[in-house]
Amino acid sequence: MAKVDLVKVTKIFERGNVGVKDATFTVEDGEFAVILGPSGCGKTTTLRLIAGLEKVTSGEIYIGGKLVNDIPPKDRDIAMVFQNYALYPHMSVFDNMAFGLKMRKVPKDEIKKRVEEAAKILGIEHLLDRKPRELSGGQRQRVALGRAIVRHPKVFLFDEPLSNLDAKMRVKMRAEIAKLHQRLNATSIYVTHDQVEAMTLGDKIILMRAGEIQQIDDPLNLYHRPVNKFVAGFIGSPPMNFFEGKLQEEGGTIYFVNDDFKLPIPDSKAQKLKEKDATGKEVYLGIRPEDIYLPDISPKENNIHSVKARVDFVETLGNEILVYYNTEHGNAFISRIPPYNPPQSGDVLELHFNMDKIHIFDHETEMNLTV
Repeated sequence: MAKVDLVKVTKIFERGNVGVKDATFTVEDGEFAVILGPSGCGKTTTLRLIAGLEKVTSGEIYIGGKLVNDIPPKDRDIAMVFQNYALYPHMSVFDNMAFGLKMRKVPKDEIKKRVEEAAKILGIEHLLDRKPRELSGGQRQRVALGRAIVRHPKVFLFDEPLSNLDAKMRVKMRAEIAKLHQRLNATSIYVTHDQVEAMTLGDKIILMRAGEIQQIDDPLNLYHRPVNKFVAGFIGSPPMNFFEGKLQEEGGTIYFVNDDFKLPIPDSKAQKLKEKDATGKEVYLGIRPEDIYLPDISPKENNIHSVKARVDFVETLGNEILVYYNTEHGNAFISRIPPYNPPQSGDVLELHFNMDKIHIFDHETEMNLTV
């Protein structure tokens, strides 16, 4: 296996459309990295640049310390698993998995050994004589994974491999891929728009937007310490709530103020705001749904402050309840509460905000001022 380095990689398509801009990151040997982002953000283009399926406009790509910009895909020692399984319909499972090895003139005994080993790992050894049309979607995806495994590549590249599966099968295959990575300890780069896949699979997440990397971090830091408003809003379901307002200092305390709220900023966060000379600025206050409590289940913490709002809608999901609110001046937000004693639509409540968990984002740059 080998580490992968991208240094200021840019891809500009015809008519000047920028697919990827100055992408710089490292995937360590044996690491599972996920490139995450919305449709059109450049994540698949980045993967195709690493694979050699797209030509780099500028910048450098290294695999195992070797510059590969001008090396064709077949010589980069990578294996790619695509969104569509791309299996040969007239070939058996065995022949589909063995095809790449046959093309490389690997000895027959070695091919048989590798295919049988991969089939055993994936639990498809009983399917080797079947044709793709006789398989379920999950089984076909396992065959596609097996075709990559038998190559013994330096790097595995996954391009949204679970998108064509139903929700239940996606959960199962996600677990299979996680176990497979633990077993093979292979350097892997996985592209997805699904944040649940990213958070559960990735040792490292590379979050992109409009061709640019927004943040590179482990899943928990990405969730709890977002560098900007986009990251904060993209990670988490339901997403973080945002309120527009202004920072004002009164009697040594900094408050977030708008038509509905006047909320004191905790000292630990206020100190960072003072260091960045943010007093008086227009800002967004961000708070996650799980950090907004109903009064009867509010924890006894020092920095809990009340906000008055009307319940618009209650969404009961079984393991949790999502409550949608609106304030007198039209500030809409959501809270996530335990699955019992939900409020009713039309109730007016004094909700409790956990101010220790808030984030403040600059209104102009959208950068997080409290990390």
